[in-house]
Amino acid sequence: MSEQAIAKLQQLQEKQTSIKVSIGVTIGIIFLIYFFTFAMLVDKFPPIFFYIEAITSVIFLIMLFKLNKASFCFMGSKIKKAAAEFPELAKYRANDVDTKPEKLLGELKTR
Repeated sequence: MSEQAIAKLQQLQEKQTSIKVSIGVTIGIIFLIYFFTFAMLVDKFPPIFFYIEAITSVIFLIMLFKLNKASFCFMGSKIKKAAAEFPELAKYRANDVDTKPEKLLGELKTR
């Protein structure tokens, strides 16, 4: 059972990492688009578009610092399914993605 739990935990961590990278790359591309369209936005469009871009930029910047939590939110259903099979995985948290699965499983049992 322990080997299966470690394998499931490793699978969850890999999925969370891939979601985290996808979110980061998407935000980076959006920032790049914002950078190249800023001058046109200021010159040719109503001011509301500038405000929308400024507000979303701040939100995306904050989200870049909270990528673990954002990717953890997207993983909600997968974690619940894994917790049904392995109860100790119910204690999995957002920042656990960077810990080795073998060490993390021991920590989850003691939480």
